[in-house]
Parts: sequence; structure tokens; C-alpha cells
Amino acid sequence: MIGRMALIRIAALAELPPESLLQRTAGGTPVALCHHAGKIHAFNGLCPHLNGPLGHGNLVDGRIVCPWHGWEFDVETGALDFNPRVRLQRYGVEVRDGAVFVDVPCEPAPHQ
Repeated sequence: MIGRMALIRIAALAELPPESLLQRTAGGTPVALCHHAGKIHAFNGLCPHLNGPLGHGNLVDGRIVCPWHGWEFDVETGALDFNPRVRLQRYGVEVRDGAVFVDVPCEPAPHQ
């Protein structure tokens, strides 16, 4: 069961130059980070096709391209190009003090 969201430091902004893509894990969740058109975006880092690591793919013309089978997702919407009903889960992003933080799902605290 997924619980509340947690703001987690995931990278230094210097690790994500303009028009780049990066794969990280935050709170046990794979995250694809991209820096496109001056904005940082964060998505679930697994391709919905066969769980390819999206952050190891390419960022081309505002599209995240999965490294395994070439599925392309719009950076602004997370929508798959050939079927916009398929979308990547987007996470909130905050940049402060040279670091990138994301809101990712975390496991709920156990009941005591």
C-alpha cells in the first residue's frame, strides 16, 4: 500500500545539465529526471511497456525515449506518443540550494 508523499533529495542540479536525462531511485521508487526547456521534470522511471529504465534512454525533441524498445513519452504531459491514454506517473519537483528534490510515494509507517 502506498502512503503519503515524501520530498526526497535525488540529485545535484549540476548532475542534470540542460536537455539531459538521469535515472535515480528515491524512497525505493525508480525516477527518471529530465531537464528540458529550462524546467526539471520527474516521472516514474520504468517504462510501462516492459519496465525499461527510462532515465537511461534519450531526451529528443521534448520526448523521453525508452532505451529498450524506443517508446516515446512527451516531457510536458508524460503521454505516450502513439497512445496518449498511456501516461507516465509524474512526481512533483523542487529545486533549491543547487539540489533537486522530488515527491515520491513512500510506504506508510507501521502501526504500533
